[in-house]
Amino acid sequence: MEERTGLEHIVEQIHNLVEAENIQVGEKLPSERYLKDKLNVSRQSVREALRALELLGIIYVRRGEGTFLADIDNHQLFQLIGKYLIRTKRQKDEIIEIKEMIENHVRSKHDDEDMSVYDDDNQILKKIHVLLDKYSRAFNS
Repeated sequence: MEERTGLEHIVEQIHNLVEAENIQVGEKLPSERYLKDKLNVSRQSVREALRALELLGIIYVRRGEGTFLADIDNHQLFQLIGKYLIRTKRQKDEIIEIKEMIENHVRSKHDDEDMSVYDDDNQILKKIHVLLDKYSRAFNS
């Protein structure tokens, strides 16, 4: 089993806190002091985790105002990571094939063939579709 670093653990705890407190995109995260106390870690560890999340584009900082949850739906990170993780034509073709399989599955659940994947109720399939679409666009550009 793979060991996680302290940073990964703190990032995961922050994620869990965001979910537990139902913090929405654009809303302010708790202060560093609150996170330090809540997560029972040093303030430096909290700052390191927040910097990592900021570099990933998951949060953003407004100087003097605080740290806020970013909207990652239109984030360029997927394209950046995708170009490093998926390099061969075979890998790209597999991503496109998976995307098409999901689209076909969702369409088959509806009577109207023109219905978009985005009209489906299944949130997980929608998120997978969005991610695969972003990867697909990144590789075809």
